[in-house]
Amino acid sequence: MMNITLYRNPTRALTTWTPFYRPLGLLDEMEELAQEFWSSWQPDFFGTTLVPHTDVYEEKDQLVVKTELPGITKKDLEVTLEDDMLTIKAEKKEEVTEDATHHTRERYYGKYVRSMSLPYHVNGDNISATFDNGVLELRIPKAEEVKTKRIEVKAQLPQGERKKRQRKPKQKSSRS
Repeated sequence: MMNITLYRNPTRALTTWTPFYRPLGLLDEMEELAQEFWSSWQPDFFGTTLVPHTDVYEEKDQLVVKTELPGITKKDLEVTLEDDMLTIKAEKKEEVTEDATHHTRERYYGKYVRSMSLPYHVNGDNISATFDNGVLELRIPKAEEVKTKRIEVKAQLPQGERKKRQRKPKQKSSRS
């Protein structure tokens, strides 16, 4: 059987295709691209900046943000809150060994940046931050005006009935 080499994209590797076995259609191409994208173990990039993976969830009266920053030290980490915009910046510096010969270099170095708009107003004065085993955890309390308030509902009288007024007995005046 004869193999045919297809050039799908000049920047990608060549692909061989066996004629009449399974033609390479548009759906096959899309599936292959999706598999390449979803099976990648590389961190997300935005330009030349790494985007750390982040979980954001709510607990009682606070928002919890957990961000993975592997290989980052506390001194290379910066967290800022401006209005409702939270920004996490970090830099993983390359370990340089001058007299070493590298055979494989797969680790990532560079700047991590993640900015996100918080879903509601928060109390920026009482934020707690911990950094343990490469995971940054922020606990951000909600602002007072955002917290859920319970409103008591009073029963309504049946239609046609009126609330009876009770009159206070008149006090006798003490005029002599």
